[in-house]
Amino acid sequence: MTGLPDQLPVDFRAFHQLHRPAYVHRAASLLNNHSDAEEAVDTAFEQLARDWDKVLAMENPAAYAWTVMKNRAIDLARARGRRPYLLQSAAFETLALRTAVDPIGQLEESMSLCQAVRDLPERQQDVIILWYFHGYTSAQIATHLGITAAGVRSTARSARRALHEALVCKGSADDLAH
Repeated sequence: MTGLPDQLPVDFRAFHQLHRPAYVHRAASLLNNHSDAEEAVDTAFEQLARDWDKVLAMENPAAYAWTVMKNRAIDLARARGRRPYLLQSAAFETLALRTAVDPIGQLEESMSLCQAVRDLPERQQDVIILWYFHGYTSAQIATHLGITAAGVRSTARSARRALHEALVCKGSADDLAH
């Protein structure tokens, strides 16, 4: 659905243009494959197009559309016999590992961070991944998730506290084990 049919409503076409890039980024984080991400997002937009009048009548169309997209990505992962990934961190980890003084320690840190993010509530995961891994601003994230920018910042603060707690507690437990 990257090339939209002309008969689709103008507001749907605008919604698609605004949201598709972020949706593909997040779906790629779940699927670890860009072409699968595009397929999942296009399937989500096809569903949204079919139900567009109902979507617009909802209290929060952006939040609903975000959920549809994530469900399509998770469904596609399962249909292909894979578990959804948290994020595409292989490129980051490769660079970090190549430049690390302690590559094993860096790998352990990266794995701990990924696990800590995976343990966050879903909304916090979305905010952290879009903000820190994909570089979206709080205003952009708010638009895509259907919440306020202040809500994004509050969610990010809560997520950072949870991550700090998880990583510091894990580090303390690891230190005690040695």
